[in-house]
Amino acid sequence: MRTTLTRLPAAIVVAVLAMPVLMTAQTAERSRTQGLKETDRFVKAGESTTQSITTGKMQLQKTLDAYNSLVTQPSKDMKGDYKKLLKSSDAMNDKVAEARQKIDAMQKAGETYFGGRAETIKAITDPALQSQAQERLKANQKELAGVMESLRDAGAALEPFRKQLADQITFLGSDLTPSAMTSLKPQAEKLNAQGGEVFSKTDSALATADAYFKALRATQA
Repeated sequence: MRTTLTRLPAAIVVAVLAMPVLMTAQTAERSRTQGLKETDRFVKAGESTTQSITTGKMQLQKTLDAYNSLVTQPSKDMKGDYKKLLKSSDAMNDKVAEARQKIDAMQKAGETYFGGRAETIKAITDPALQSQAQERLKANQKELAGVMESLRDAGAALEPFRKQLADQITFLGSDLTPSAMTSLKPQAEKLNAQGGEVFSKTDSALATADAYFKALRATQA
C-alpha cells in the first residue's frame, strides 16, 4: 500500500488518507441529524396521541350529557333527542377507537426514537460520557414506560365505559318511552359516577404525558 501511494500525486494521497476521517465525520453528522428528526417525530406522535385521547374523552362526555338530557330530564321531543344521541354515540365510537390506535402508534415511535439514541451513543468514544448517555437513555425509557402504562390504563378505562353507555343507548332505542327513561335512572346514576372516575383517570394520564413531552419539546426549541 505504501509503495502504491508513493507513486500517486501528493494531492490524491492526502485525499485517500483523509477518506476514513471524512466518512466518520459524515456518519456522525448523519447520526445527529437523524436523531433530531426521530425526536421530532416522537414528540409529534406523543402530541397526536394525547390530543386524540383528549378528543375521545370529550366526545364521551358529550355523549353522556346527551344521554342524561334524555334519561334524567323530561324530554319534549324524545325521538329528536334520541337521534341527536345516536349521532353523538357514533362519533364517540370512532374517537375512542382512534385514541387506542394512536397509543399503539406512539409505542412504535418511541421504540424507533430510543433505538436511534442507542445507536448514536455507540459513536461516543469517551467511556465515561458514553456510560452517562446510556444511563440517561435507560432513565428516559423507564419514564416513557410509565407514561405508556398510564395512557393505556386511561384507554382501557374509556372502552368499557363506552360499551356500557352504548348498551344503555341501545336499550333506549328498543323502548323509547317515558317509562323506559324512568326505569333507567338507577343505571344512569351509576353510569355518571363511573364516568367521573374514568374522566379523572384520563386527565391524570394526560397530565403525565404532557409533562413528559413538554420536557422533550424544550430540547427541540
